[in-house]
Amino acid sequence: TLRSRKPCRALRHRTAMAPLRSIVAAGMAMVCARAASFSPETCTDYFGTMKKLGGPVPPNDYVEGCDSVCGKVREMKEYWKSGDMASYACEQGAKYGCAWASAVPPV
Repeated sequence: TLRSRKPCRALRHRTAMAPLRSIVAAGMAMVCARAASFSPETCTDYFGTMKKLGGPVPPNDYVEGCDSVCGKVREMKEYWKSGDMASYACEQGAKYGCAWASAVPPV
């Protein structure tokens, strides 16, 4: 007799999460297209300045798109809390040097 094989849980999880990763990647691509100065490096500098100053950056140092990307990273981490997708969110946050001004000093 043939036994039905169910896909392993990890494979189902990975397959189900692929659309979410695509959405995050598409959002980042849209931000990149809109803001010529947007990049992981410029965001890291931007958030470094925010941390150093302990709050908002001067208008001349503002990089459009960094807050949006890091906001999505934060939403993803808060939604998933733990596991592969939460780890992925943390990796992306580290890549962009994310910090949030909702805490004083920014973290």
